Amino acid sequence: MNRISRILTRIRRALGRGSRSELDDELRFHLDQSIQRNVAAGMTIEEARRQALVDFGGVEGTREETYRQRPVWLLETALQDVHYALRGFRRNPVFTITVVATLALGIGATTAVFSVVDPILFRSLPYAHGDQLVSVGLVAPIIPEEFMLGGSYYVWRDNQKPFTAFTSETGASECDLTERNPARLSCASVELSFLPTLGISPLMGRNFLPEEDRPNGPKAALITYSLWQSHYGADPNILNRLIEINGAQTRVIGVLPKYFEMPALEAADIVLPEALDEAAQRKGDPGAVMYGFARLKPGVSSAQASAELEPLFQYSLQLVPPAFRKEVHLRVRSLRDRQMQDVHLTAWLLLGSVLAVLLIACGNVASLMMARGAARERELAVRSALGASRSRLARQTLTEALLLSFAAAVLGWALAELLLHLFVAIAPAAIPFLVKAQLDLRIAAFTILLAFLCGATFGLLGALQNPRSFGSVGSAGFNGPLASLARSTSARSHAWMRRSMVVAQIAISMVLLCASTLLVRSFWNLHNQNLGMRTRAVLTAGSTMRRRRNRCSSSPRLKQHYAVYPG
Repeated sequence: MNRISRILTRIRRALGRGSRSELDDELRFHLDQSIQRNVAAGMTIEEARRQALVDFGGVEGTREETYRQRPVWLLETALQDVHYALRGFRRNPVFTITVVATLALGIGATTAVFSVVDPILFRSLPYAHGDQLVSVGLVAPIIPEEFMLGGSYYVWRDNQKPFTAFTSETGASECDLTERNPARLSCASVELSFLPTLGISPLMGRNFLPEEDRPNGPKAALITYSLWQSHYGADPNILNRLIEINGAQTRVIGVLPKYFEMPALEAADIVLPEALDEAAQRKGDPGAVMYGFARLKPGVSSAQASAELEPLFQYSLQLVPPAFRKEVHLRVRSLRDRQMQDVHLTAWLLLGSVLAVLLIACGNVASLMMARGAARERELAVRSALGASRSRLARQTLTEALLLSFAAAVLGWALAELLLHLFVAIAPAAIPFLVKAQLDLRIAAFTILLAFLCGATFGLLGALQNPRSFGSVGSAGFNGPLASLARSTSARSHAWMRRSMVVAQIAISMVLLCASTLLVRSFWNLHNQNLGMRTRAVLTAGSTMRRRRNRCSSSPRLKQHYAVYPG
């Protein structure tokens, strides 16, 4: 801090020396010109100088007034305030460390939580005009999300009116990369129109061709950016390379963008064509399970699209057994709603809770600042008596508050990094985008804004204190009856503000305490819920066998699950 103060002093002196030297030269030039005009009018040198000084109105006052009109004066004044604040922090290290630590905890926790909820609440989807994308399908107890059936999907696709594009995917499943460097991956199967509907273009290469999205067509695959980087070392010659997926030679036709994600948020390393037999699916009863996505026409809402799809829904409803028709419904919702489910409310509650904690921290710091201001009353009164304006004293208080806030923001950023890793480690997998949460420039801008708002909040509370000038109280000085009355009035005002902040802090703390207690109680009840079966000391295991590896399997993949009770 001493080194920073010395640097600021040198800068301030350099700025003042250059600007004031130029100003003195300019004033001297105008004064000489006035003297020469007076001499030319017949005055003596002494009379001409005296008259020029009278006309000029006082050199010192003019110099100071002119200097204040220059932009460098604001910079020099700001540097003076910073230098003075740093000296004050150095004299009172306990206060400085307490304030910075308190704010760092609040800002760090808020930044970490904001980095988690930002993709859920504020970031746009990684698709072109993502607000126009919707998830379309039937809702039934057998599948938790809306879905389509091959027996009616193509009828919907050919006869729908509210969408500019309609596409499908059949989900993601495990697949094996059976080449020289084998790996267990996740492969998603999509329709030919999948990427164009989402508004995505491959980073390298092309989309599927029509013949590749047909049964027994040429094997083609799009790989994700992360797989291209990790497994193939970002090889620029990856296009048209043959890789072996589940034992079949498949040609890599493209690399997906870095921020590509499946609309249903499935993990996918490779994207393959669905290659469904459309004629067979149209005749199928019910056909393959598919997930439909569409792009709304401009000006059409999800509710309007649902109303326009009602005739097609009634057609599909006829394919459902009569006993189950009452349990099947039509759903059209935005893609963001499908991805986030009920996490929206949780995210808002989480963000609101951590902002409440930050408000409590700001209240504590404001109380400390006001207590420090009360202790500095005599100092502020002396500065006021010497000519410091109310605005200058308020600016000094704001400068101190902002310096403390930005110092706390730096420490809070480091704390947020630690908290974010902790959140990723302990949070449930149901929170979308949690693994992708990171501290980037967007979060940095939020942290800076947060620090500024915190500094302005408790800085203004400190600046509202009215430092009275006691320099004119007569011979009694600072101990006279007028000074005592002023101190008493000021103390009552400060006490009222401190009591108000204490009441607000207690109220917010009680709300947070009650909410956290209810949350812990709900978690305990859920953890100890009776499932109707013995779950202690149970191990589960699963294995996957493929037709190529096991001739006894009559399906492409046979999964077996085991439950083992030790002892």
